[in-house]
Amino acid sequence: MDNNFKPLFPKALDLDQLIFKIGEVSKILNVSARQLRYWEQRGYIQSIRSNSYSSRVFDMKNFMCANLMKYYLDKGFTLSVAHESAKKNLDNMKFIRKFMTHSFQGIENINNHPAVNLGYFDKEKKKLLYGFIDEENNISYKVLKND
Repeated sequence: MDNNFKPLFPKALDLDQLIFKIGEVSKILNVSARQLRYWEQRGYIQSIRSNSYSSRVFDMKNFMCANLMKYYLDKGFTLSVAHESAKKNLDNMKFIRKFMTHSFQGIENINNHPAVNLGYFDKEKKKLLYGFIDEENNISYKVLKND
């Protein structure tokens, strides 16, 4: 197993360090800055205010919330329902991120194919779970004995 990759994985997923200016969020999401300020006023999103930033900036969590709200609004949801739906999706994303950060053990070569080592499959720690993806993006799993 290539354990040198494991310490990099959580850092690669530390998206909380990303900061977006209100103009960037507006441009990326195709939402006016005025609309973003309104959502902030209503408590749906929160900007970061400090002496370090001259204008409103948003962290990844609030950027993603705004992105999901825009998605649901475009689908015809009301603003409050779009926000509730976005919050549920963000909770799911947080869970997936936590799961992957803790379960990822490295990338190995199994039968000349890259495989994601997802850790022990049993309490006795004798079997490991591996995930594979083929050229057509089909996912498969194998449980193999820990050698």
